[in-house]
Amino acid sequence: MPNIVVNEIEFYYERHGSGDPLILICGFTNHLGMWKRFIPKLSASFEVIVFDNRGAGRTESSPPPYTIEMLADDVIGLMDALEIQRAQMAGFSMGSLIIQSIGHRHAERIHKGVLIAPFSVLPSTALMQAHSVAKLFQAGVNPALALETMLPWIYSNDYLSDPKRVIRTIDTLLKNPYPQPPEGYAGQLQALSQCDMSDRLAAIETPLLILAGEEDLYTPFYEAKLLREQLPNAVLKGVPGVGHMLYIEAEEITMEGIHAFCTG
Repeated sequence: MPNIVVNEIEFYYERHGSGDPLILICGFTNHLGMWKRFIPKLSASFEVIVFDNRGAGRTESSPPPYTIEMLADDVIGLMDALEIQRAQMAGFSMGSLIIQSIGHRHAERIHKGVLIAPFSVLPSTALMQAHSVAKLFQAGVNPALALETMLPWIYSNDYLSDPKRVIRTIDTLLKNPYPQPPEGYAGQLQALSQCDMSDRLAAIETPLLILAGEEDLYTPFYEAKLLREQLPNAVLKGVPGVGHMLYIEAEEITMEGIHAFCTG
């Protein structure tokens, strides 16, 4: 699949299927492999476009600083380069913040959006956790142990109650084929730490579906409720017993939510 230069850096992207364009936007630290189980189903109804955000996966990591507006403009730049005037969008975590920025500043480019495990401002607890993990890696702590400290924040009690599943999850993270470079992690974390969409939500008229795990510790369910209260054209679907990693713990619900909302 091709690379393309957007906003002076080289982006890696893929296109699958045909139909109305649906852009899937990754979260903090993620590469487009997070969507691999979604692509076969969604590409039967849409032309699915997936890509690696600036600073992750196979896209270039420009030096910080990054902002959410910059990451949103990267999406618009990619759409321009691919000659896509308007698209459906779904974004996970940081990706949901990118969609909010697009809806606020480039409303004409988005039909509908699905906000998965969303927030308008990242809680201080989540920021502290992200900085702590970075410090553990910098201190040379065993990577498996550093990752283990992260899991209770992003997965539910039910998911982590299976020790074998925990081992598999850590092993998958350790075997990431496209590890994020330090400058990419720092840049994306800076973008998250400096963005607060709270006072702009009322101006976002894009139809939005909010999908949120009710056991999310990283971005608690009250964040999703606040979004629902302040976004004029949003509906909220809470998923009981699920944490932040909604697209893993509730894969079918998430996939079906995207499909139904964007085809409705």
